[in-house]
Amino acid sequence: MASENNERLFNSLPENENEDEIVINNDATSLGANNDNALSLLESAVSIKPHKLFILEPAVFLVFLAFNLSGAVFQNILLYQTCVYVYKYNNSDCQPLLGVERESREVQHIETEIQPYVAKILMAISLLESIIPAIVSLFIGPWSDKYGRRPILLTTFSGYLIGRIIATILIFISTKIIISPWLFLLCSIPSVLSGGTCALITGIYCYISDVAKAKSRALRMVLNEASLCAGMMIGNVLTGYIYEATNAITVFSISSILLLLALLYVYVYVVESLKPEQIVIAVNSKAREFFRFDLVKDLVKTCIKRRPNYDRIIIWLTMMALTLALFVMAGDDNVSYLFVRNRFEWTLKDYTVFNATRIIAQIVGSIIGMYFLRKVLKFSIVGMTLISLASCVLESTVRATAVYWWELYLGLSLGLMRGIMGPMSRAILSHVAPANEVGKIYALTTSLESLSPLMSSPLYTIVYNVTLSYYPGMFNFLSAGLYLLCYTFIATIYGIQKSMGGSATYQAIGS
Repeated sequence: MASENNERLFNSLPENENEDEIVINNDATSLGANNDNALSLLESAVSIKPHKLFILEPAVFLVFLAFNLSGAVFQNILLYQTCVYVYKYNNSDCQPLLGVERESREVQHIETEIQPYVAKILMAISLLESIIPAIVSLFIGPWSDKYGRRPILLTTFSGYLIGRIIATILIFISTKIIISPWLFLLCSIPSVLSGGTCALITGIYCYISDVAKAKSRALRMVLNEASLCAGMMIGNVLTGYIYEATNAITVFSISSILLLLALLYVYVYVVESLKPEQIVIAVNSKAREFFRFDLVKDLVKTCIKRRPNYDRIIIWLTMMALTLALFVMAGDDNVSYLFVRNRFEWTLKDYTVFNATRIIAQIVGSIIGMYFLRKVLKFSIVGMTLISLASCVLESTVRATAVYWWELYLGLSLGLMRGIMGPMSRAILSHVAPANEVGKIYALTTSLESLSPLMSSPLYTIVYNVTLSYYPGMFNFLSAGLYLLCYTFIATIYGIQKSMGGSATYQAIGS
């Protein structure tokens, strides 16, 4: 595993070359008038900066650790602020809504009253974090294909950091005066303008596709998913304890520090993944080149053009499966915490322990999937994707029918393989699409994924609010049905692969 993580971009170098010491100074090499000047500048860069890497996993870990350290706390803050600002309850009545202590019957009644209002705020945040990033993503892929992946990563990490600092300031102000819960929408604006999760995912997977060899690309994507899940797990475990021992300001301050460390890691250690000859010298500023609509036009043409055999339909079925899976996850995330609070009377700590257990199960499932099912039993990439989606269907069904809290944990064992769905699906795209088109296809995929909450958040919010009084877990049946549709898409690809197995492309996704 360590050897796979330390792959380097320039595989044409002699095997005895110390690749860990290679650094490309793109600005310097673009100025070189001849090979000698370029070589001297390259040697200078090597001697000055010997520790640049092509490994993003530590930064991904820190970002998702920061997200999950403060995510559930944020929802508690919204519940409390809505209680005191909108519904005008006394501070003592609203205090249990912060999630540190278990609620009385009276407080449960208050929460049932205010949850639909909070669900609308969360829906608005979800929509804000979907519309603009979806548009930005259409420019990100083509732009990064020409000017590099690193600027996208730096901009996205900076946006997250600024947003978390704004959230910390608002929480501090709310301890002094009562403020509207709608003001917390301001926290999302910096990350939204920098592309948000849409830009982050596009940048990460384009980067991995650049630096990973074809035979290890699926593994690298799973390792990235594992670092993401590890950050989520540790964040979910720590948040309840830190929040109980301190307060929301401390939690968000720690989250901000983690995001700062992630940004510094990318700035200091992560090198541009494109080769110098692949990067275009901008006639105007790179920022002005970003919003060129001919880049989007080229992206659309790339994704809809005719391809050999069934490549185009495979690409679109995979993109639809990824989009629909994120549709379900976004909808679930919007109401899951409210669901377990209402149905099982869970505190924040109960919820975070459950989420941590769920993430551990995903990591274990990824390990079993990659090193037992795939390496030992030789399951194909498509076959692994089908197993993952079957796990999603089973887990959602168990959650929908759960009567006791322990049944949610039972569902985790059935959803063991759900974590490899995304990496395996993106591995299919990277094998079917040519290397110079992967960035554009990833960009359109993440744009569609980002748009999915536009429909999933309102849909899940409506379903949850309508069924809250008699069956609050009804939304899980919706999730199971949509995951089953994703399974059908990938099963179609499996059938195509079996019928066209002689092609090198289909051998790659079927082996």
